[in-house]
Amino acid sequence: MMKLSGLKLHLTGQNKFNMESPPINERDFAELIRRHSPIINKVSYFYASEKVPFDDLRQEIYVNIWLGINQFKGRSEMSTWIYRVAVNSALMTLRSSRRRIETVSVDFGLIDVATSIDDAQRENLQHLHSLIDRLEDMEKAIILLWLDEFSYDEIADTLGMKRNTIATKIHRIKDKLSKQM
Repeated sequence: MMKLSGLKLHLTGQNKFNMESPPINERDFAELIRRHSPIINKVSYFYASEKVPFDDLRQEIYVNIWLGINQFKGRSEMSTWIYRVAVNSALMTLRSSRRRIETVSVDFGLIDVATSIDDAQRENLQHLHSLIDRLEDMEKAIILLWLDEFSYDEIADTLGMKRNTIATKIHRIKDKLSKQM
């Protein structure tokens, strides 16, 4: 397996990583993925399509995290960086796959949904997921971060946009979704 030059991550007690030399090892990378798999799974789920199956998209995100980990400078939370890599990976993979046609079956069990919800709530969630799936790619990225309770500043940082732009887009996306509900 590849080794990254100049970076090793060590876990701290606060779900953060400290950077040191030499390269990250496979065990640390596996722990990084384990801790952030809900983010990766959620992005993969919402961007999966007939052209890009869930597992392929998730694998592409893993590869891009591995290849890009040496670019993480610690200026933001690791989860913010992972989100950015995941969304960018999804968008790039979708763009490059426009020529391929494949099938995918979506497993709603991958979404973190409380087991105590009733059928009506589950149906409403599935309807909301289908509406989110119809959004443009960037709108989808913004609303997923907002639903994960990221602040406007965190969303702006993750997606490389201005805070006011994010606020406006969230307002428009919420209006669009509420009109379709």
